[in-house]
Amino acid sequence: MHLAKWTLDEAITVLRVQGIAEHILVQSDGGSDFTSDLFQQACLTYGRWVRCKVSQPGGTGILERLNRTYKYQFAFRHDWHSMADVRAAMPDFHRWYNHERRHSALGYATPWSTLTSSANARNAA
Repeated sequence: MHLAKWTLDEAITVLRVQGIAEHILVQSDGGSDFTSDLFQQACLTYGRWVRCKVSQPGGTGILERLNRTYKYQFAFRHDWHSMADVRAAMPDFHRWYNHERRHSALGYATPWSTLTSSANARNAA
């Protein structure tokens, strides 16, 4: 639950730096990390939380796809010796996934370019 809250806090920091200051809707599954009081209070600070199912339109299917990409395009391609090695390599995966990998659902743009162009459009309006 602490890692889930920390990750949410970090994501909000990135959004704020990009000029996105609106309340957000946090979607997750019903795992214990996400239904904990700690995480729920953080969600209420930033907006609100809803529990989604994989099969639900707009649900957690996109997160399941991220997990699959992580496993097959990154984790399973390395010979890890420890969890410390995995943790140390995570920034490389995040950079590749968000800044280099083109996503068909985004018209073959990267998530970062989509986020920054959206933020720029909002700031110009």
